[in-house]
Amino acid sequence: MFDKLKQKFEKLSVGGSSGEPIPTEEVVFGEELPEEVVYKYRYNHGVNLGSLFVLEEWIFNSVFEHGGGNEFDAVNNYLKNGKSEDEVAKKLQDHYHDYSCRIDWDWLKNEVGITAVRVPIGYWHVRDGDLLSGLPFEPLKKVYHLAKPTNYLKDIIESARNRGIGVLIDIHGLPGGANGDGHSGFPNRGADFFRNSGYIDRICNDIIPAIIEDICKPNKNVIGLQVVNESVFDNNAHGQKNYYKRAIQTIASNQPGLPVIISDGWWPQQWSDWLKHEKLDLVTVVDTHVYRCFSDEDKKKSADQIINDLEGSTSFPKNDADFVVGEFSGVLDEETWKKSPGDRNEYAKQFLNKELEVFSKSSSWGWFFWTLQFKYGDGGEWGLKPMYERGGIKKRSTQNNLNIDDNRVRQIIDEHINYWKDKGGDKFEHWRFEDGINSAISDIKEFARFDNSRLGRWHAWKAQRRNDYMKKKGDSEYMWEWDQGYDRGIAEFNF
Repeated sequence: MFDKLKQKFEKLSVGGSSGEPIPTEEVVFGEELPEEVVYKYRYNHGVNLGSLFVLEEWIFNSVFEHGGGNEFDAVNNYLKNGKSEDEVAKKLQDHYHDYSCRIDWDWLKNEVGITAVRVPIGYWHVRDGDLLSGLPFEPLKKVYHLAKPTNYLKDIIESARNRGIGVLIDIHGLPGGANGDGHSGFPNRGADFFRNSGYIDRICNDIIPAIIEDICKPNKNVIGLQVVNESVFDNNAHGQKNYYKRAIQTIASNQPGLPVIISDGWWPQQWSDWLKHEKLDLVTVVDTHVYRCFSDEDKKKSADQIINDLEGSTSFPKNDADFVVGEFSGVLDEETWKKSPGDRNEYAKQFLNKELEVFSKSSSWGWFFWTLQFKYGDGGEWGLKPMYERGGIKKRSTQNNLNIDDNRVRQIIDEHINYWKDKGGDKFEHWRFEDGINSAISDIKEFARFDNSRLGRWHAWKAQRRNDYMKKKGDSEYMWEWDQGYDRGIAEFNF
């Protein structure tokens, strides 16, 4: 049971001991759990609103009548074909309206139990294009000024808030690109963004502060700001580290406590190590994408092999940082299906069930399925509704059905004591193990009061809980017992 939760500010060092201090939010434990804290910390069962703002033809082709492998070319092609800026803006507005009206928020909330949506946006949408001077989308500045995408984004956030659903804002497209793919919105040659100090300056000095001021601060159900999508793999990643550090500092200065989401660049350990070294692990979440349909290695496997390999191939260093699976699906490559005799729907169901089981053990901030809806059809194994209806995505109950067996808790404590009995345990402080597991249970119960939520961001939450505990009961060489107790409580009772 909490005493009363308040919020205060303290200094957190950026860049280790030599870094410049920046303010961050610290949770102080008390009686009530504010709603905004639940939004930022709970474990997410989420879905992406793919192609609402950052357009992808294979999902919604409404604005690709004149071709174009990305949003910039698709929109620009209208102008090249004689359409006025007003007409093109109306085309975009029709798309935003069509997509938004199709969202069945009550179904997401009550039927599936979705806790949050991830909304990919481009830097060109921020303040309706008014900040595009000197950036690649500048030629389309007036189009986006007229299209007013910000109004539609605010409507999405309000619709979500009315149902207790959080919103993760994802800067999906950066100038120059975090990768060379079309979903960056522009025909980029590669990941030029990280090599362009001018672009980084504009994002950190103008774009991020504008998003925070216009979107994040006014809405307590905005659960975080993702500053990049799918960074390319980079063994040294000097450019990425520079940008992430600056973005984290900018966000902490403008809205302390707002979670910052970075990309794992297809190497989770690289970023958990870096965050710990820079002492940024309590304010940052690492986004990883789990797909088993693209690599040559996965295409050589059968569905059974992929399912059986998931436990070993999807493991994150959860003790060093918090992770979220920002994208995943039920899709396997056709080469895999050829090697998989049997019912395809059943395989897809088993694959998704296994993914969610694995995520629940290592992805502390939960998951966001890719994607919600399509212009035509249901998307098959890419679509939330068919995967839910076929049992791949299971319903999350919003009723508080948490039932923790006190006898089981006592059994776990006794097992711990008995294990150490002949290993010097008589000198230990087993009461710290008991305190740890009871603290975890108390926290789990508090989160459950909000739509039967589960505690997430285990790394950041536990670190603050641990610090609070030591202030009350002192440090000790046996704090590892409290750690083990808390971890055991989360593993045993949080799902």
